[in-house]
Amino acid sequence: MAGARRHAFTLIELLVVIAIIAILIGLLLPAVQKVRESAARMKCSNNLKQMGVAFHSYHDVTGYIPTAGTEVVVAPATTDNPPVNRLDWGWAYEILPYLEQGHLQNVTSNAVIRATPLLVYTCPSRGAPRVVSGGHRADYAGNGGTNPNANPGTTCTGPVVRSRGSNNGNQPGVLGFAAINDGLSNTMFVGEKIMNTAKTCCHDNEFWAGPGVDGDILRGSVANGASWWTPGPDKPDASVPDDEYYRFGSAHTAGMNGLLGDGSVRFIRYDVDPVQFMRLCRRNDGGVLTLD
Repeated sequence: MAGARRHAFTLIELLVVIAIIAILIGLLLPAVQKVRESAARMKCSNNLKQMGVAFHSYHDVTGYIPTAGTEVVVAPATTDNPPVNRLDWGWAYEILPYLEQGHLQNVTSNAVIRATPLLVYTCPSRGAPRVVSGGHRADYAGNGGTNPNANPGTTCTGPVVRSRGSNNGNQPGVLGFAAINDGLSNTMFVGEKIMNTAKTCCHDNEFWAGPGVDGDILRGSVANGASWWTPGPDKPDASVPDDEYYRFGSAHTAGMNGLLGDGSVRFIRYDVDPVQFMRLCRRNDGGVLTLD
């Protein structure tokens, strides 16, 4: 008996198989993206937890909360941004020894320090560390409350304030935990920052080792008309006001991670109530915080 003839796929059958495969891939892709984002958000949260431990260790040693640094202009210079004196650099530089990066503080070249990419200051949702124009651009900023650029620092309503400046001696800080009248668990210390790729100034143009005059070092919840700026997702929008460069935000899909003063990390949704977010950013508003 002659062998049976093998039946080949018809064109219609082949097209059906291809369509089924395409549908399955289409169903699988969102699930894969969701898993990747979940993993990135968890890694981002872990970065902030490490910063929380470093903040507390810094306070244990110095008695102060890490500062935002400042800009000290000495005549005849008209600007000192980024500052030459490392005493004027902000919190991300101050806590290096408590992130097992103390060796970086001993590097002679300021340019080399700023160009060094640090994974702990990089949110995985934005990809690999971004070294642009000779400097690493961090994805996190200290919380300066409702007036993050206030000078002197004691008038700032957030926990991370501008420092006294190298022209006022080698003071390690300005505020201690006792100055957080609302309580450490009710006050955000560090959060993710929004990135607006359509703005060339003040959103993502300075290095991680810089002064508190920059929105790259310090963010907050500044007034937005009769309300307050809340966190927002990354976006290209050149029409937004300059005040928004002090806004928190992230590359995550629904909200941002924020480090509270007690070392815990909260995921704060973009649709958070503006007044509640303002209270989270202020260290001394005295209001009842209800984020849930």
